[in-house]
Amino acid sequence: MDRQELIDWVKRGPVRVTMSDGSTHVIPSLEWCLITPVSAHVLYRAEDGKLRTHYLSLVCMASVEQLETSEIL
Repeated sequence: MDRQELIDWVKRGPVRVTMSDGSTHVIPSLEWCLITPVSAHVLYRAEDGKLRTHYLSLVCMASVEQLETSEIL
């Protein structure tokens, strides 16, 4: 996965990223992430209610799938 490819996916709507370790992460929109040439930093709301980030290495992304907006609510 390269930077522009991930940006194009996220521009089309929310996506679920599966990492090579099997973990999955939802990117709701470009407003919730910063995509650099080597990684994506994705905001999420932790159980304590605070915003935190996941660091996702682009080279470790196994797959990306488009989600319906209703799937992330």
